[in-house]
Amino acid sequence: MRKPVTRSLVALLCAFILHDASACYRPLPQQLIGVDEQIARARDVTVAMAVSATPAGESAVEYRFVVQQRLAGPEQESFTLMGGPATGNHKDTSFEHHTAPVFWKHGGGRTINESDCIIAPSFVLGESYLVFQGSQATWRSFEKIEIVDGKVDENDQWLAYVKVRLATRPALGMGG
Repeated sequence: MRKPVTRSLVALLCAFILHDASACYRPLPQQLIGVDEQIARARDVTVAMAVSATPAGESAVEYRFVVQQRLAGPEQESFTLMGGPATGNHKDTSFEHHTAPVFWKHGGGRTINESDCIIAPSFVLGESYLVFQGSQATWRSFEKIEIVDGKVDENDQWLAYVKVRLATRPALGMGG
């Protein structure tokens, strides 16, 4: 009689251990790279407005964006990104137009990884974001950029920093 109970307890314990082992206790190092390294790796950088969100499964959302400014990468009028719903760890902040010191510190940014170590950004429709695509997503890859008087806030410190660094970096080769 004890064997079925023992097997059940062992199975339950194994399931718990495997579930616990799959949790992400620390973000991946490539998600926390510095701002200069992120800009040096950038291939596709855009300021874009989130215009639609379509559920694509239990916890996935397909966001559609309209490009407002192209800073690097191929010209396009719109694009889509897969992300998550605006719940849980979601922060839709601009860190006071990216002047807050917490944004600039190691690990700063509005979009953190989930418990599976994957960054699943969420967005608010009608808001604008500085989006880095085509390279490893970081906590700063999807930063909110405020709209001031109907235009992208050109005084946003992250946007201004990215623009200057992109304009002054060496040209990217075909392989890198």
